Amino acid sequence: MSRRPDMLDYHDALKALLDTHQPVPGEERVPLELLDRRVVVRAIPAQIDVPAFDNSAMDGYAICGNDAEAWQVVARIAAGMAPRQTLSRGQAARVFTGAPVPPGTTAVLMQEAVRVEEGGEWIRCREHPASGKDVPAHSSIKAGQYIRRRAEELGKGAPLLPAGLRMTPAAIGLLAGQGYTDAVCVPRVRVTVFSSGNELVEPGVMPQPGQIVDSNRVMLTALLRGQGFDVMDGGILPDDLTATRNALARAASDSHAILCSGGVSVGEEDHLKAALSQVGELTQWRLFIKPGKPFTWGRIGECRVFMLPGNPVSSFVTLLLLAMPALRRMSGLSEHESRPWRLSARAGFTREQSEPRREFLRVNLRSGIDGLTAEPLAKQGSAMLSGAAFAQALAEIPPGAIVTPGQLLDVYPLADRFGEIPPHD
Repeated sequence: MSRRPDMLDYHDALKALLDTHQPVPGEERVPLELLDRRVVVRAIPAQIDVPAFDNSAMDGYAICGNDAEAWQVVARIAAGMAPRQTLSRGQAARVFTGAPVPPGTTAVLMQEAVRVEEGGEWIRCREHPASGKDVPAHSSIKAGQYIRRRAEELGKGAPLLPAGLRMTPAAIGLLAGQGYTDAVCVPRVRVTVFSSGNELVEPGVMPQPGQIVDSNRVMLTALLRGQGFDVMDGGILPDDLTATRNALARAASDSHAILCSGGVSVGEEDHLKAALSQVGELTQWRLFIKPGKPFTWGRIGECRVFMLPGNPVSSFVTLLLLAMPALRRMSGLSEHESRPWRLSARAGFTREQSEPRREFLRVNLRSGIDGLTAEPLAKQGSAMLSGAAFAQALAEIPPGAIVTPGQLLDVYPLADRFGEIPPHD
């Protein structure tokens, strides 16, 4: 099979999608509890020094005078308390992790390193385990040890979070710790999801002869919601040009993007391509990839439209590798961050017969001394969703390539299963 001039290779298609899809306009203020996976519009500065005061990194004793032979304990300071006095040379304060150290502190001794004497009024350094003798303080105590200095992590006014950052739970915690209760973000991308075909019935309905249960719509919806998109269920489109055209037009009026599966091939009952051409603009039809050749995209006004193949695996692959990067770009991420996550793995298989199209195999990954090894699942058909359900990654096979064991391949991890990689036996 030779590639027609109008059929794009995967990498050309991905570049075109990322070049032509931009963050949706506007902004909205989002509270902390809803910030996960949202993208901030502008840089956010630190409002508070971190730490806000000099504090102890250990449970132990704040001391004044590192070369003293012993220290008199004159105060006790727990977390949340403020010091009431300044230490003088030869004095110490009992402190706990996170507690402020009093003015005059030159170091903190961890409690395991001191011997408490005279009912807790005095402390000395413990005996050295090798010699059995007390260790002179100045020989083992470093100036400022175990003290977290004010603003050593962040100073007020310093950059806290950059513009265009996709928020994570850790970033939300950092924001909360700075006293913020919300952040200004790119609007949440609204996506309407359709399936197409008279042969489809809803999950839970017993299919009659010639019918199949629609698995694509729930699968695509789950993938999109897992990435933080606002997903609306468009239902099943019938094999009717007028009904399809009207449904697309209605969805475009209330969505940033439309995602359809099925109905984009060359059959007489495949109406999505014609319907899009009537109410909007068809940008690209068909790619030189396997699976996913019928993948199509375009627009209706400002609403972006992605039409995925009807075969479940083809729909799964083209969403993850093509439509999802474009939608991530629309959510506010940079072009680089919108791209699929890619790693290198060595082939754990042989393929002697080449495929003219760029192919994406469903594989499992195993770890070893040479890194990751990709091993294909047995079920690779574009209608065999069981192969995708148990895969840990997609392995990219270049057009016309022969694969030999140990050959380096690009793999695209499927994040939900990436943490379960077993070691080689």
